[in-house]
Amino acid sequence: MKKIFLCMAMIGMLAACDAPAPKNYSELPEPLPESEGELLFLESKCPVCHGYQGAGNGFLSAGLKPQPLDFSSAVVMAEISDPQLQAAIRNGKSSAMPAYAQFTDGQLAELTRYIRSLSK
Repeated sequence: MKKIFLCMAMIGMLAACDAPAPKNYSELPEPLPESEGELLFLESKCPVCHGYQGAGNGFLSAGLKPQPLDFSSAVVMAEISDPQLQAAIRNGKSSAMPAYAQFTDGQLAELTRYIRSLSK
């Protein structure tokens, strides 16, 4: 009986505490990726050169020749086809864009879809 009373007392004391509510995921500094394409974009470190919004203004972009593509520009994105974009990702382009040959066709399609979404 004593153990039950002690347990009940402890539960009451814990309930009375003004402990802060657990943080909601929406309060994290970076939002969670919404698609596989976005996850690939982030995990492959694309924002380092292309920027988080794809504007070609990542922190390494200033020293790159040629400059990274501005994925946020509808004009720029209208000039490049999906196969061209996927070839640049898979094979690299010039000395600035590294190759990501490990991506499957499905991953390339998801990444392309995400990159295209940045100009909308």
